[in-house]
Amino acid sequence: MRIIAGKYKNREILAPTGETTRPLLTRVRKSLFDILQPYLPGARILDLFSGTGAVAIEALSRGASYAISVEADRKTIQIARRNQARVCPGDAYHILQGDVLQTIPRLAIQEEPFDIIGVTPPYGKNLCNRTLELLEQHRSLLTDDTVIFIQRDNPETVDLDWPYLDHVRTKGYGRTVIEFFLPKLESKP
Repeated sequence: MRIIAGKYKNREILAPTGETTRPLLTRVRKSLFDILQPYLPGARILDLFSGTGAVAIEALSRGASYAISVEADRKTIQIARRNQARVCPGDAYHILQGDVLQTIPRLAIQEEPFDIIGVTPPYGKNLCNRTLELLEQHRSLLTDDTVIFIQRDNPETVDLDWPYLDHVRTKGYGRTVIEFFLPKLESKP
């Protein structure tokens, strides 16, 4: 797997063997970042269920200024840190090991809002809806323009009706579906 565009274009991203992670296919990642490109210059990125960090590193390559990746699997974290050291060692990029659902409340206390939040959890565990629920509860992580994208398996469902988030787009790529949300401006605290 390689970085698609930007200052780190064509640099290799290592991935663990086996079923530990489910990296975005290159064509899906390219399409996703084509959609996100207007939001990337200077952006703060939160990459949840980040796996190898490919989403955060691609965002940094394309102009994001700051990224945090959160991943629970210890072996995957080691590979993500190797990717950081190999591809973007001088960037403002932090890799956190831990449960995303437990980390979100801590980030809400410690961090400034993010411009883009990616949610790419393991399939079949209803983590998309649980993560969106937590992001709604911790709206200090969002600006008025934060783009949230959710990667899901086609058979899975994600609630599209939320009190504080507007569903704005669905993009399908075979079995992979990306849902996009923006904050509802009238409900910002």
